[in-house]
Amino acid sequence: MKRKFEPFPRYGDRKGWEALSEDTKRRCLEEARKLRGKEWQSLPAVLYLDFYRNGNRSRYESRCFQRRRDLFYLTLGECIEGRGEYLDDIINGIWLICEETSWVVPAHINHDRSEPGKSSPSPLKELPDLAGDIYIDLFAAETGALLSWVYYFLGNAIGALSPLVKRRVELELERRILGPYLARDDFAWMGLDHDKPVNNWNPWINSNLLVCYLVFAGTFKDYARGASKTIRSVNRFLHFYAGDGGCDEGPSYFGVAGASLLDFIEELGQVTHVDYLYRSDKIRNMASYISKVYIGQDYYVNYADAPPSVSIPVDLLERTGRRTGDESLLGMLAYLRKSGHGDSGKGSKLSGGAWNLYRQLANIFYPSPPEEDRAFRAPEFSWFGGIQVLCARDKADSLEGLFFSAKGGTNGESHNHNDIGNFLVYCDSVPVLVDAGVETYTKFTFNEKRYTIWTMRSCYHNTPAINGMDQLPGAEYRAKKVKFKRGAKTGKAGGKTSLSMDIAGAYPREAGIETYTRAFTFRHGESLLVEDTYRLKELKAPLALNFLCHERPELAEGRALLSRKVWMEYGPGFKTEVEEIALKDAKIRGDWRKDSLYRLRLTKGDTGVSGTLSLRFTRMQG
Repeated sequence: MKRKFEPFPRYGDRKGWEALSEDTKRRCLEEARKLRGKEWQSLPAVLYLDFYRNGNRSRYESRCFQRRRDLFYLTLGECIEGRGEYLDDIINGIWLICEETSWVVPAHINHDRSEPGKSSPSPLKELPDLAGDIYIDLFAAETGALLSWVYYFLGNAIGALSPLVKRRVELELERRILGPYLARDDFAWMGLDHDKPVNNWNPWINSNLLVCYLVFAGTFKDYARGASKTIRSVNRFLHFYAGDGGCDEGPSYFGVAGASLLDFIEELGQVTHVDYLYRSDKIRNMASYISKVYIGQDYYVNYADAPPSVSIPVDLLERTGRRTGDESLLGMLAYLRKSGHGDSGKGSKLSGGAWNLYRQLANIFYPSPPEEDRAFRAPEFSWFGGIQVLCARDKADSLEGLFFSAKGGTNGESHNHNDIGNFLVYCDSVPVLVDAGVETYTKFTFNEKRYTIWTMRSCYHNTPAINGMDQLPGAEYRAKKVKFKRGAKTGKAGGKTSLSMDIAGAYPREAGIETYTRAFTFRHGESLLVEDTYRLKELKAPLALNFLCHERPELAEGRALLSRKVWMEYGPGFKTEVEEIALKDAKIRGDWRKDSLYRLRLTKGDTGVSGTLSLRFTRMQG
């Protein structure tokens, strides 16, 4: 490392803390004063057992995460005031966290159960096993980073009051994080002992572990080897990421996938030169991804486990955009600030939680320069060939009119839904045909029951049921013969964007499908045409087309009015059914800010074993 790790002012640098914005100081002190002398909540074993017994992960995580958030805000409050008023509370918080049997949350304790060198997994754990190997998950890494930042800012002040508490932090970081990471290559998220793609866990964890090694450079002798290993591991994530920057986990996980990689690069830049990385096309494309899947208002293209409304890291992306020279990204971020969207468009640089702490600290210590007059130039279309996702809108530089997206890919993607051939339609940034997203995570979200959950099933996406069968999960169930084409502009229209794919391979062999080609033709400023051309070995059940609608569709002869903005014309001969889907789960109800979505099902019984079905979407006039 070329430089000492000194990204932010230490506790004794009073000028550095006084230079923070008045808004940041006010908010941090408001939070810290509410926490002074507050009794810390316990984390009993029965809360940890919830996940094993009934699948609930929220009760334990709520208390666990609150404990960490409180410690973070107490630390900020003490650093801002600098009078020692919060140090006893901070010591209590440190001690409680160090006393926790494990920093791994119950949902993750069985992630890597196979012992090194053995093919059979060890027995399922109900509680952390002190006799077993130490595992590092997302929140163990985040906890390690939190304690590292507390140590970075207040280590000497804490040591003056209690040298044993300061030493305890050093010992626990070495025992739970610094040592195990160096000793093991077989945590799947590392990507070091296999050649399979790794997901957001990799940069999310590594960005936190890099902080741990850099902060403890003075006490952990192998810190340089640990920091180097995080670089090697992150390179595995970068290796598997599509060159066009497409995030297969969707825009919500981008915040801890591609964006966590950007955190990692910034952290690394504190101790060595990283300018060359910002000249990489892949890094530039990763950063610009979020601007290409933006629809309007708070809405983003939400495939996989993404909600429809996403809060994105505006400040981080702005710092990156300036380094990469991406004027299009910077224009979008300027628009979000003015319109009040994104995580810093609402005036605060802090997220309110205790995660991505380097990012939050960088936001408050590296404020954005005065707003510049940048225009938001929404792309007319974006094609991510690596993940087979298309986005297109009626007119470049405008959020008005039709917005359309469609996807191919596989049913084995990270945070996958069975959704090959799925597509979305918005109009004037208003949802029309949607992807529901995901409910509150439980044990069943990530086990063998995942695809019994309605939000994961293809019949609750905008996809067909063929011979009475829905799609199956797994990387072998994929789109084939995927073809993207951009046509030239003709007349007053904005040109034609086309995507076609054979989705037969997403269905079980028993469905008896020879081919099923779904073709999208988007005539910018005019219409979207969806044509399904199929050939079956036999017709076992009527062909059914599913559409998940944001509002109850208004049915007319051969067509339906969707969200009172878009006509969907399907012609005669269809049986129509509308099902109201009550959003009972609090998370998904909050994501959509409404109580119901609606599934429109079009069934055609006389299609025979081959044919073509056509759907035409046009904006309602007047």
